[in-house]
Amino acid sequence: MWISSRLFVIFLLLHLETTCSEPFEAHLRGPGFVMEPPGRVEFSNSSGGWLDCSASGSPQPTIDWVHADGSAVTEIHGVRRVLRNGTLVLMPFAAAAYHQDVHNTIYRCIASNSVGRIVSRDVQVRAVVAQAYKVDVEVLSASRGCTAILRCVVPTFVKELVRVVSWVHEPAIYIYPSLQGDGKFHLLPTGELLIHNLQESDESQSFRCRSMHRLTRQVVVSSPTRLRINSHRGIISPSVVEHTAHVQVSQDEGAVLLCVAQGCPSPEYSWYTHNGAGPLPVLSGPRVRLLGPILAIEAVTGEDSGVYKCTASNVGGEASAELRLTVATPIQVEISPNVLSVHMGGTAEFRCLVTSNGSPVGMQNILWYKDGRQLPSSGRVEDTLVVPRVSRENRGMYQCVVRRPEGDTFQATAELQLGDAPPVLLYSFIEQTLQPGPAVSLKCSAAGNPTPQISWTLDGFPLPSNGRFMIGQYITVHGDVISHVNISHVMVEDGGEYACIAENRAGRVQHAARLNIYGLPYIRLIPKVTAVSGETLNLKCPVAGYPIEEIHWERGGRELPDDIRQRVQPDGSLTISPVQKNSDSGVYTCWARNKQGHSARRSGEVTVIVPPKVSPFQTSILQLNMGDRASLTCSVVKGDLPLTINWRKDGRPIDPTQHMSVKQVDQYNSILVIENLGSDHTGNYSCVVRNSAAEVENSQALLVNVPPRWIVEPVDANVERNRHIMLHCQAQGVPTPSIVWKKATGSKSGEYEEVRERPFTKLLGNGSLLLQHVKEDREGFYLCQANNGIGTGIGKVIQLKVNSSPYFSSTSRSVMVKKGDTALLQCAVSGDKPINIVWMRSGKNTLNPSTNYKISVKQEATPDGVSAELQIRTVDATDSGPYFCRASNLYGNDQQLVQLQVQEPPQPPSVLEAAMISSRSVNLKWQPKTLGTGDVSKYLVEFREADPLFVEQWQQVEVKDPPTFNAMIENLKPATRYAFRVIAEGSAGRSAPSQELIVRTEPQRPAGPPLNLSARPLSSTELLISWVAPLPELRHGDIQGYNVGYKLANSGNTAYNFTSVSGDGDGGNGELLLSGLAKFQRYNVVVQAFNQVGPGPLSEPATSQTMEDVPSRSPEDVRCAALSSQSLQVSWQPPPIYHTNGLLQGYKLIFEPIIDDIQPSKDEVESRKTTALTMVLTGLRKYTNYSIQVLAHTRMGDGVLSKPLYCHSEEDVPEAPADIKVVVSSSQSLYISWLPPTEPNGVITKFSLYTRVVNGREELNNEKRSLPSQQAYYEAKGLHPHMEYQFWVTASTRVGEGKSSRVASQITTNRIPARIISFGGPVVRPWRSTVTLPCTAVGKPKRDWFKSDVVLRQGGVHNTQLLDTGDLIISSLELADGGNYSCQVDNGIGTDRLTHILMVQVPPSAPTLYVTSATSSSILMHWKCGFTGNAPITGYTLFYRRGNGNTDEMQLSRHASSHELKGLVCGSTYQIYLSAQNKVGPSPSSIMLHVRTQGQSPGQPSSTALLAPNSTSLLVRLHSWPDNGCPILYFVLQYKAMTDDPDAEWVMVSNALKPQRRLVVPNLLPSTLYHLRMEAHNVAGQSSAEFSFVTLTKDGDPPPPEIVQRGHRGTTVFYGNINLLIPSIAALSGMICTIVMVIICYRNMLKNARPLAEQSAHSQKESLENRANSEAAQRERYYATIHKVSMQNNDKIPETSEDISPYATFQLSEGAGNMSQPHHGGPANTLLHSFMYHERALAEGCSSPPPAASKNRRRHSRKTEPESEESESDQDQLTSSRTESSNQHEGKIKHNSRLIQHFPNHNISITYL
Repeated sequence: MWISSRLFVIFLLLHLETTCSEPFEAHLRGPGFVMEPPGRVEFSNSSGGWLDCSASGSPQPTIDWVHADGSAVTEIHGVRRVLRNGTLVLMPFAAAAYHQDVHNTIYRCIASNSVGRIVSRDVQVRAVVAQAYKVDVEVLSASRGCTAILRCVVPTFVKELVRVVSWVHEPAIYIYPSLQGDGKFHLLPTGELLIHNLQESDESQSFRCRSMHRLTRQVVVSSPTRLRINSHRGIISPSVVEHTAHVQVSQDEGAVLLCVAQGCPSPEYSWYTHNGAGPLPVLSGPRVRLLGPILAIEAVTGEDSGVYKCTASNVGGEASAELRLTVATPIQVEISPNVLSVHMGGTAEFRCLVTSNGSPVGMQNILWYKDGRQLPSSGRVEDTLVVPRVSRENRGMYQCVVRRPEGDTFQATAELQLGDAPPVLLYSFIEQTLQPGPAVSLKCSAAGNPTPQISWTLDGFPLPSNGRFMIGQYITVHGDVISHVNISHVMVEDGGEYACIAENRAGRVQHAARLNIYGLPYIRLIPKVTAVSGETLNLKCPVAGYPIEEIHWERGGRELPDDIRQRVQPDGSLTISPVQKNSDSGVYTCWARNKQGHSARRSGEVTVIVPPKVSPFQTSILQLNMGDRASLTCSVVKGDLPLTINWRKDGRPIDPTQHMSVKQVDQYNSILVIENLGSDHTGNYSCVVRNSAAEVENSQALLVNVPPRWIVEPVDANVERNRHIMLHCQAQGVPTPSIVWKKATGSKSGEYEEVRERPFTKLLGNGSLLLQHVKEDREGFYLCQANNGIGTGIGKVIQLKVNSSPYFSSTSRSVMVKKGDTALLQCAVSGDKPINIVWMRSGKNTLNPSTNYKISVKQEATPDGVSAELQIRTVDATDSGPYFCRASNLYGNDQQLVQLQVQEPPQPPSVLEAAMISSRSVNLKWQPKTLGTGDVSKYLVEFREADPLFVEQWQQVEVKDPPTFNAMIENLKPATRYAFRVIAEGSAGRSAPSQELIVRTEPQRPAGPPLNLSARPLSSTELLISWVAPLPELRHGDIQGYNVGYKLANSGNTAYNFTSVSGDGDGGNGELLLSGLAKFQRYNVVVQAFNQVGPGPLSEPATSQTMEDVPSRSPEDVRCAALSSQSLQVSWQPPPIYHTNGLLQGYKLIFEPIIDDIQPSKDEVESRKTTALTMVLTGLRKYTNYSIQVLAHTRMGDGVLSKPLYCHSEEDVPEAPADIKVVVSSSQSLYISWLPPTEPNGVITKFSLYTRVVNGREELNNEKRSLPSQQAYYEAKGLHPHMEYQFWVTASTRVGEGKSSRVASQITTNRIPARIISFGGPVVRPWRSTVTLPCTAVGKPKRDWFKSDVVLRQGGVHNTQLLDTGDLIISSLELADGGNYSCQVDNGIGTDRLTHILMVQVPPSAPTLYVTSATSSSILMHWKCGFTGNAPITGYTLFYRRGNGNTDEMQLSRHASSHELKGLVCGSTYQIYLSAQNKVGPSPSSIMLHVRTQGQSPGQPSSTALLAPNSTSLLVRLHSWPDNGCPILYFVLQYKAMTDDPDAEWVMVSNALKPQRRLVVPNLLPSTLYHLRMEAHNVAGQSSAEFSFVTLTKDGDPPPPEIVQRGHRGTTVFYGNINLLIPSIAALSGMICTIVMVIICYRNMLKNARPLAEQSAHSQKESLENRANSEAAQRERYYATIHKVSMQNNDKIPETSEDISPYATFQLSEGAGNMSQPHHGGPANTLLHSFMYHERALAEGCSSPPPAASKNRRRHSRKTEPESEESESDQDQLTSSRTESSNQHEGKIKHNSRLIQHFPNHNISITYL
């Protein structure tokens, strides 16, 4: 029992080592779905359906299909079929063949390989049996003037599959669904037809509803229905008759909410949203459109979901309904990590990451699957799957399946792999201290992959080998290894450090602990230690006993360490690193001592040896043949002697009996020689070199090839018929021979064919051949060959004999012969000869050629028996029937039935049709049509591409065994016309082909990307993207457009922003202008083509960078600090990097002082440039507040100014007081007064008055007196009479004392003359305020006031008042109150006079505004400031509005003198005026200018550029219609055939056709002359034109000449619209009036010829310059930067009425003819300049032309062409459309009161208001 358990453990260990050590095969990869089937598939029984499923992996996964319960999906003939590529095909079926478990069930696709398997989402398959249905019309009538509603009633059983595609307004006007009707008819997206404004005439009209089945595409039309108008004419309150209660769409799709109400009058609709705290009205915006009963939301987001309420109201009341919008956001599922490698026993953790648009999505129902099976307890919400203690059963494929409440599922896959695990100690022993005597057990347990091995050491040496030590080791069922060391009677010498080491190929781990035994120190024997040179030697002293105080090492009487390479560790071990042979060899002594002084010593020898190194063999495998001679040389290139060289074979020493010899050449070389190689010499030979340091081994495999030889040789054999026999054949050799059986095709020496395994023939693994149910055909010669590639091989021929009675290879056979041919009835019988043959008819009548002339009989012997033949000549139907061939011999008899059928060739099949058409396959079905007895054995389906230019050969597909009446033709090209025909083939021949069926396969997504993608910058925000269509063979349909994606190249976002561009369908080149891009940024651009199926692959990205521009943001963090009284330091930070828009070239600092001057004599705004981020401003005003702004500039110009920063310079000492006066106030006093400094340079803190007494030239006394800063006078009293006093004054700030005033002297006297102590000068006051003019005097004088020498009397002026103090007060100041006011005093002793200059500040006068140029979207204007009102201008306000719209205003800088209005509407008139402001108030507005932007009504294209007729359609190239600078809004298009019927009606194609690249007008007749009438509308007006064209013939040939000539006689372009005729007549009349005005003006100008001669010449020169500039402007392009008109010396703004006539508008262009020429998609190449000059009054009737604008200042614009396709089918059109019922667009004649005068030279029009 013990032995068996040990064997089991050993077997388990070996098994674990072999299985766990298998390395992971890196080339293996688990399956992953490439194409996962959709969650829901619907199809009709007439078309069938299919489910595609494909996966990738290594090895390639296999695809299987299962039901929901996991059972396999089997193939059902004619019903269900699984193709080899994994596609599950559900064939078309009859209604009676419907099976619930096949056609309405759940399927799953499973992909599996050796790594694991994964399962797809549930696929709900639903087959719909096509049923006939009919639709009715329900009419909700209304009163006259109201709205009627027509409903299309669809039966309930098909309602969800049928939709209304259009309504027919009898007889042939089709009304299609739209979001907005044409005013009369409106077909809603849900199918209801609204008819507005009912009239009596509407009752005679009838309507039909057209519906289409979604799956079968069957169109069902209702019977005609007439309207009924209610007689009730009163008010009917609204009622909601239809609304979409719940709308569910996916994110980024369009949503349409419908709410239809009926009432009279027609109700008005209001929409509200209940997604917030309360109902909020829904407002129209870029994505939201309110279209009455329809709320359309484009590109919905999650925020749009919620409850909406629509309210319909009229005067009779209101009705409402609630609607819910649900937005399904797509989610993405990913498992992290998707590939996880975990060692056995580790923990695997997978996390299911569910995101939507890059954001995590929480609380999802997550299911986990392992290899296609659901894991238990996986219905939890947690997104983490933890696999603890990974074992082999856990590796494989894991799936995270997320199921949303809506029912759709998403999944991701991950793979779990296993890896090696290094050993881990599960259990280890601890340190122990014991007394001698007891038993001790030490245990270690380890786990790892592979299973580790455990070894033991004591102090680094092997355990002692005595009877007290026993080691045990075993492996548990879990793969853990457990090892024990048991000591039966522990002794002192057993103490030491025990270590267990667990090791496998993945790593090594060990554990060590001491076992302390109390006792005296004892050192065990130190074995001789061999150290390896260059490595580290760790020498442990094997000391026992406890406790030990210290351990020392000695060598040669010296205590160690004595070298830097030596170290004694704390545990007493000696470490030497690295070991050197010469220095470290010798005897080492270790001694140990305890605390009591007892010690022990022991010495051991250390030998340092250089390990050997063997030269490797030349090859790893040596392959020779048997009998050859072989030699292996082992050469030692390094190592110390003595060296031992041994040879081993397969790990064992060489045996002398093996016929091998070893030759020892010297101490370093050995040769193994084998004289004659035999089969037993194959093996692995190793040269093992060993010295006392190490043992090295070098191996080489020897393979001896041995030719085969027999083990069991085959022999001849006999067998009875229908019995079994085994033919034995066995051989051996190296390599193992392969056994091949062959059978002779003829004689023994003839050819032989290899016998292959088949029914009743088995090739066994040991080489034997088993023949079962042996028949005569098995008889013959058999050859057994053994070969292994060595030699020629061996073989043996044996004979097998079969004895039998007659027999036939088959019991019956059928012969089919065409009527009238000769029938050959043959039978071959086998058996032992002689054999007798008899022919019989119907089993009883023996056929005899002598009695029947039509037959003849032949018979001849064959190697196997006899062959007989019965010939029947000129067969007919009577010869059909059974014939018997009867054979007999000595052993028995047998017979064979030969059925003769006389047939005629079958008839060709009929009713060939396509049951299902897909992109790459067509399912055909037909009806058989056979006559007579001919039977169809198979059908031949022939097909080829229906290309009229190149006729291909027919390709064939056979349908047979048994013949069915349908065929699936696969591997076709998408969107390709194919011709199909079917041929029936029977035994009598082939039928004629059926009628050809022309089928066009469905399109597929394009398989190739657009080519030659390029991106070229046009401006700082525009890139021009161009590309070429994909290769024709990769388009897979008509290219309908392109998706152009772009993104920033340096952004981390991987998603592109896409915009769609419609294509022209003919595969031409495409381009798109991307605008609104970030400036100076690099973009990656991709393009993908899309057709009606979907988009194709993305192209390779193209990279381009937008151009540089001025910075769009100002510098940030602008700071300022005062350095001194005249310097400031300003610092800033650059603008944000995304707003620099280029490479910054520097910064501009703009600063100005904030002063309140009356009228600054100069503009003190200064600017300085720098490239640094700081600047010191010097030379500034002292103690002045400065406004500072900073801008950054690139090479394109200046950026945005920062907000003003105000900074004050520091204080300084003031300047001298402005003036000083000293007058005599009494005999002993003087009155001193002074003016403060004009530049105080700070806050005045005090005045210092200096006094000096002078007697002649001698200074008698001086003093200084400080006075408050508010005091500007002082009266010095108590002075000496008749003495000269001198006075001067200084002002002081906190910085110090300033300069002194002039010295004023005065002598005291008894006479007091009249003197004024006040000061005069300028006085500035705002209007409507009060001013006091002082006149303080001494000497009690008489005062008189004068204004400009006019005496002012008390009460003489209403707003003046004279005070007793002498002051003059003027209240309610007006501008007229300004002037010089003088005060004169006189007392008879003296006189004095003072003058005040009063300046009154008033609001400024209106500025003079000039418009200098205008483009299609901008107006450039200049202005001249008038009277400033005695105050600086603080700013301007610009007012403008379009037509009668709202007035907008714009604040402009006070430094500005020009501005350009941008973003205007082309071809529109704007009213513009300007006002100025100062600190008093705003000025009056300037005269209003009326300016028209450039742009005209659309032009007219040529018919050849516009029209391209075909046989039954007309291609209209709408993009060729010139828009003349204003984009076209819509087209009106109608046509009629030119027949002899004068009452032929116009057919309206559309009267609100949006701009697109092209339009196809279908349903035309071949070879017919048509008239086409078109109108183009833009904001500037409309143009109309008529064209005639002739359609091609039915075969595509040119029409007959007589029809073409008839069309040429007609008018090609006819402007028959009254909307254009009346303006033309008005323009002609205006031109005549203009000429008259010119003549009058010319006469007036002659009167002033001399003063205006020079100006007239100058005007003529400017006219020539304008023409040159106009030509030069076409050669220049400007972008992004608006260039102002520079005012040169000769290009000045006129200032007087003599310069230019007021109220005149000038428009300059390059010629009227250019505006009507066709152009390519952009605005006109001409630039329209408008000059407007205004004065207050019309001084003269005419004047000279205005000066020209700046040269070369024209801008060109480019716009993208609208390229979109209009729907040509019954599909929903979610765009605004109009039906054909609105036939005429009513033109409106606009009356203009302006008089237009044309100048032929310059195309200048002057408009007088």
